[in-house]
Amino acid sequence: MKSKVDIFKRLPDGKMIWVRAADGIEEAKVQLKRLAFINPGEYFIYDNRFGGIIPSLTAEPAIFVN
Repeated sequence: MKSKVDIFKRLPDGKMIWVRAADGIEEAKVQLKRLAFINPGEYFIYDNRFGGIIPSLTAEPAIFVN
């Protein structure tokens, strides 16, 4: 069973807002890519097992060139 982690987004004023839970780090990374497509910004993954934030991930929108 994978451990749940939480995804937070840093707001422009520096405050954090909870976005969603994910089943483990890898699933959280997938969710960050999806979030970046919809709403770019700086996101953090919080892992309750370690009681800390995993290094910040900036989710930028993907640019596709044909």
